[in-house]
Amino acid sequence: MRRVCAWCNKELPSEAEAGFEGEISHGICSPCLIKVTSFKPRTAKQLLDYLPEPVLVIDADGIVKVANKSGLKLLGKELADIKNELGGDAFECSYAGQEGGCGKTVHCRTCAIRNIVMDTLATGKGYKNVPAFQSINTSDGPRIIRFYISTQKVEDCILLRIDRVIDKDLA
Repeated sequence: MRRVCAWCNKELPSEAEAGFEGEISHGICSPCLIKVTSFKPRTAKQLLDYLPEPVLVIDADGIVKVANKSGLKLLGKELADIKNELGGDAFECSYAGQEGGCGKTVHCRTCAIRNIVMDTLATGKGYKNVPAFQSINTSDGPRIIRFYISTQKVEDCILLRIDRVIDKDLA
C-alpha cells in the first residue's frame, strides 16, 4: 500500500521501515508533525493558514464559512467577500448568476465540485485529487478552469482543498 502524509502528500516510509505493526491508513511526516505541534494556533483559521494549498471550509448548505490565505489568494478575494456566500458565487461560477443561482441551475447537476462536496457531506467519504472544471467569470469573460480537488468531512462541514489549478493565469 502506498502511504502519503495527509498534510503535504509526500511519500511516507513503509510500515516496516517506520517500525509500525498492523495496517495504517494515513499518517503525517516528521516535518509536518513538527509544524503542527510546534505552534499554538488561537483559531481554526490560523491552523488552516499554515496549509500551503488553498482550502475552503464549506457547510452543509454549500456556503463558504472560511478560506485559508492560499484559498483567498487563488480567488483574489478577502474573506469578507466570500464568507457566507455559496461556493459558486465565491468562485464566480459563470452559471451562479443564472435564474435560481448557485446550486439550482441545470449546469449545477453536472458540476463536479458541487457533486463531490455534496457526496462527501452525505456519505462522509473523502475524495483525493479529483479532476473538475468550472466556467469562471473573469475580466476577459467566462473561461473554463480545470482544478484537481480533494475533500474531507469534518463535523458538519467539508474541507475543500484545491490540489492543482490548470490555468497559467491562476496557478
